[in-house]
Amino acid sequence: MKTTHDWNMRLQEVLERTAPYDMSLMDDEQNKAYQQRLELNRIKLEMKEAKQEADEFLKLAEAYKAAGEEKGYQAAWAYHKLSMKHYHDLSHYYTKIAAMCANTMTA
Repeated sequence: MKTTHDWNMRLQEVLERTAPYDMSLMDDEQNKAYQQRLELNRIKLEMKEAKQEADEFLKLAEAYKAAGEEKGYQAAWAYHKLSMKHYHDLSHYYTKIAAMCANTMTA
């Protein structure tokens, strides 16, 4: 599961990779495109994490079911569905942002 520390570490990695870019050398359109690409990459990363989390809960649910643990199965299945909903919500948001990028022809 995602923690604030993990997110801060990834944000730091992005900042370190983008440090050579001097934003003042970009015009407004280039800067907007760059920011939108960063946002799309952030959303993709969150989608990947949500999918991995959903897969883990699915495996856990299957293990509980195989062991005959109904309450454990129901809890793990509920978390699996919640993680998949988060994944799908992020997917819709990604599509919306990508469409905005295409509309402005900046990304």
